[in-house]
Amino acid sequence: MNEYHGIIVEESLKDKSILNKIIKLGSKVADDADFTLLRVEVEEEKIEEIIKLVQRNLVTRPVYYAHFYRDDELIVIFPEKIFRITPNKETWTEAVEYGKSVGVPKEQLSFHPCRFEDETY
Repeated sequence: MNEYHGIIVEESLKDKSILNKIIKLGSKVADDADFTLLRVEVEEEKIEEIIKLVQRNLVTRPVYYAHFYRDDELIVIFPEKIFRITPNKETWTEAVEYGKSVGVPKEQLSFHPCRFEDETY
């Protein structure tokens, strides 16, 4: 597969019109919070543009993040930093620590789903 899938919190975006550039695959209300998780798809040739667009539009108070994934790639996007890691949790330490340092609750730093086969909505 050449496309990326991703998770974006709808309420995390300053400008929701950027969602018009992304294919929406599904959505659900988060179990532990009052926000909507969007599962999206981005073509490989557009991923760098979309990463920058999402990063520029993420709300910073409170801090939100988004993530995109495919195969052995996991890209976690915070307003001020991007991490390129893998679905293997052993590679997540720096991203999780950074997220906690900017105020994201640890339980929300699961980057789930981060593989196509783990998608449930």
